Amino acid sequence: MATSVNIRRDVKDPFYRYKMPRLQSKVEGKGNGIKTVLPNIVDVAKALSRPPTYPTKYFGNELGAQTKVEGKDEKFIVNGAHDSERLQSLLDGFIERFVLCGSCKNPETDLIIKDQIIIRKCGACGSNSDVDMRHRLATYIIKNPPPKAKKAGKHAAASNNDDAAEDDVGALTHGTASLAVSDEDDDDDDWHCDEEVLRSIGNPGPLAQQAGSDDADADADGDDANSDGVDPFDVLGDFIGEGQHDDEAVFAKAKELDLHTNHRALVVVIQCVFEGSTTLVKDIAKHKKLLTRFGNSEKHQRAIIGGFERLIAANPDALLSKTPATLMALFDKEIVEEEVFLEWGKKPSKKYVEKDDAKRIHKAAQSFLEWLENAEEESDDEDDE
Repeated sequence: MATSVNIRRDVKDPFYRYKMPRLQSKVEGKGNGIKTVLPNIVDVAKALSRPPTYPTKYFGNELGAQTKVEGKDEKFIVNGAHDSERLQSLLDGFIERFVLCGSCKNPETDLIIKDQIIIRKCGACGSNSDVDMRHRLATYIIKNPPPKAKKAGKHAAASNNDDAAEDDVGALTHGTASLAVSDEDDDDDDWHCDEEVLRSIGNPGPLAQQAGSDDADADADGDDANSDGVDPFDVLGDFIGEGQHDDEAVFAKAKELDLHTNHRALVVVIQCVFEGSTTLVKDIAKHKKLLTRFGNSEKHQRAIIGGFERLIAANPDALLSKTPATLMALFDKEIVEEEVFLEWGKKPSKKYVEKDDAKRIHKAAQSFLEWLENAEEESDDEDDE
């Protein structure tokens, strides 16, 4: 297997000058402790002139998994089992969004933050292209800016041993929390972002509250980050991840962080509490009270479905076939109502997971959705008699 690949893998020219090491992954642990270590992510990130926390965090965002840097040797970790090919494909997306110049598609760019907007400054063609600020990684980059830009062109990896490249190995927060979802409607697959949203990236709280006020069922969403720049969703994810707290303690922590009515907090809770579960249906019954305490509006119920979508998407081999049983458990335990399921079943949405994952989950859920629709029709027929 080749030890290096073109940074732009769509370029097949073997003499393409921009190379990076082929991404490696190593699955460790088992059960609830299974994780994927990225042994050479520092070298990969170095070839891209980006801190290694950025692609690692991106993987967490896309996979709906927690990420962290562990130990003195700074092991970069994504929770769950993920093969190197899947991660390499995700890396292509990171490169497209956060590395390549928007004009010439050259990787000789540096990230510059100006007025809470991230710009890719190209050392090859000289143009500046904005980063898509709708992606959750953009918020993380704003809070954790890259080292000062050095001379452009570090990506020209004819040599991969450039000692001058600086690595940012600062704290890497939970990918689960950074995946806290957009407040856009589930059925809107064309995400929109106006200037007001962009201006609010650094201080999203008031805008979130304003957006919430337009919805009769809206809950009181807290700020994504407090005055110290700490993301409360990350704090909650870290707390649950310690694995030493019961549901009462988890909800108390959510209340302490002012997330106890926030529907987005449910996504974090589900991913952390149910991660690695081998008895998902039983565990849903066990944690029913926790799942329903945050609120029972349609928005909360959709977030619960979204949390389990992410859980399934992160571990499809083990959980995709269990999709009907999982949704049935949520219905039987009166955690999610029939009408919410039927509305969700109308169309796969990329609000919580990638569109392809959403399609696979919807396909796996068809037997449950058909049963639900038939049950509703039978109930309507009985009412007409």
